[in-house]
Order: sequence, then C-alpha cells, then structure tokens
Amino acid sequence: MKNATLWLLILSAAISTAFGADNMRMDAAGTLAISDKNGDDRVDREEYHRRMTEVFFFVDIDKDGNLSISEIQQVEVVDPRRFKAADRDGSQTLSLHEYLNALYHDFDTADRDSDGTLDMEELRLMIEK
Repeated sequence: MKNATLWLLILSAAISTAFGADNMRMDAAGTLAISDKNGDDRVDREEYHRRMTEVFFFVDIDKDGNLSISEIQQVEVVDPRRFKAADRDGSQTLSLHEYLNALYHDFDTADRDSDGTLDMEELRLMIEK
C-alpha cells in the first residue's frame, strides 16, 4: 500500500502544481474531482490510466519519455528501493510502461471491493496509508 501512496502523492502533487496550489497534497475529494471524468463518483481503470498518463508526462520535465528519480523528487520524496522495484529493465529511469505497471498493481490493491473502480472511501484509505 505504500507504493500506492507514493504514486497517489505524485498524482496529487502534479495536479496541485498544475493548478498553482500551495498545498502539494490533495485529499480524496480533490483527487476524485480531477480524475472522475464521467461523473459517477468513482475512478475506473480508464480514468485512472488517463490521469496517470497525464501525470507521467507532466512530471517528465526533460521530455525524454522516461522518469528519473530526480524528476519524481521534484514533486515528492521517493524511496530509492521502491523506484528500483518499478524499474524492471534496470535503466535507472521509469518508462511509461514501467510506471503504469506499478500503478495498476496499486490500483488493484486499493480496489478493496474488486469492482474495478476506486470510490471515495478507497481513495481516502489509499491517501491515509
């Protein structure tokens, strides 16, 4: 669950930075409001995928198609062990594929009722942990 929190914090920080917010950490309601494109008060896999892809390209400061640990650290402190675990090819950067794979695992972990969506409570628990 700590990996889920890391990536959700990256998402929140990127969203907050994009909107000029002083507080880098969003709550579940803010995260849901930004990510829930169809207005059903849930974040489904497609919405999650789209938002995480947007975040990837936002955080990719040098626009090389990969995230370095230093790029991620611009928005959040990163445990190097977690970064290394997501870096499947050992390149010391995360490709979009590596990044999304780590996030899909986190989505599944956060989806406590296994309905393929994250509701407000699941998002809240993810952020708190």
